[in-house]
Amino acid sequence: MRLQPRKPVSLRGEVIGGNDPLICIPIVAEEEKELEQAAGKIVELHPDIIEWRADCYKDVCDIVKVKKALKTLRGIIKEVPLIFTFRSSLEGGFQKVDDDLRYEIIKQAINTGEADTIDIELISGKKNIDKIKAAADKYHIPLIISYHNFQETPPVEFLTDLARQQVACGADIAKIAVMPKSEEDVLNLLMATLRIRREMTDTPLITMSMGNIGVISRIAGGIFGSDLTFGASEKTSAPGQIPIAELRASMKTLLR
Repeated sequence: MRLQPRKPVSLRGEVIGGNDPLICIPIVAEEEKELEQAAGKIVELHPDIIEWRADCYKDVCDIVKVKKALKTLRGIIKEVPLIFTFRSSLEGGFQKVDDDLRYEIIKQAINTGEADTIDIELISGKKNIDKIKAAADKYHIPLIISYHNFQETPPVEFLTDLARQQVACGADIAKIAVMPKSEEDVLNLLMATLRIRREMTDTPLITMSMGNIGVISRIAGGIFGSDLTFGASEKTSAPGQIPIAELRASMKTLLR
């Protein structure tokens, strides 16, 4: 039996931290029509969760259009849980947007009630995270506090301490994504995942080593304590994401 958190997070019946790690597919689309088409195709692939990478949407700074897009998405994906992510350009976001505006749009997205969980970066700082968390708590929406490093894989202790900080800042789910330069880096990410899971036993955890070298972490991360992995439809939101059918089959073999 794989390592599981004591306080799993349930989103419309899907459990992050349950018996099996879940698979999420991101929607990466610039135009409204493209967004609708992508959502329709992704639903047909039956992911456990869908993430809308709103930072890719060209009108993401127009809150009226963002709210409309969220309502449209909910109509298409029905009861599939939705992660709303407006990623900072400092951690791989597609657009450079003033942080104050970005936080306001995230809060307005929360107020629609269409998103089931929100992703916010640890680098946002506790003051800003607290504001987002307060808005999310009003709607009983759990918070993913994340860290992304597209340059390298920091040491195991550094990654473990990051997770401690995420939990201290109020993360309902902690997320760490790093870029490996060697096979040893992938092992370090998996070691950090195992250490975090054993130390922080309550909180669901999402970890991955990106790029081609890190693909194994997306498949086998659940064995070490990661509770969700990201697959791909037609467009990817990060390097190393693999098609959901291949991902699902590989995970089934490893975790049976």
